[in-house]
Amino acid sequence: MKLRKYLAVLAAAAFAVFAAGSCAEPDDEFLHTDSRILSIEVQPAGGGAGIAGVIDETTGEIYFPIPKKDREKYDITCLMVRAEVEYDTFINPSLTGLKDLSDRDNPFTITVTAGDKGSRTYSLWAFYTRR
Repeated sequence: MKLRKYLAVLAAAAFAVFAAGSCAEPDDEFLHTDSRILSIEVQPAGGGAGIAGVIDETTGEIYFPIPKKDREKYDITCLMVRAEVEYDTFINPSLTGLKDLSDRDNPFTITVTAGDKGSRTYSLWAFYTRR
């Protein structure tokens, strides 16, 4: 009986040493430094095909040229915006809901913040092309 207790204590101690020794220090967390929008598009309020935005990294403008023939389908005062960014990058304010992108002089402005807290501001607006 004494031998069983001794072996049980020895086994528990060996397990504790093994468990403590197997806990390695985590690697440094990787944070993206890219606060750019990778891609962006607008869709009509009811859903449907998207129209890609043109991103000007120099000025921070993103515009969406809506073909004149699609004017009935795409109301630029009521569009859904979808964007792709890195996994640890956030957009504020959120793109959830419908957005009015009709006023170029007072565009919808967003801030994209990367994992390292670096940020970039973009102005979004849409217009109907002449053709």
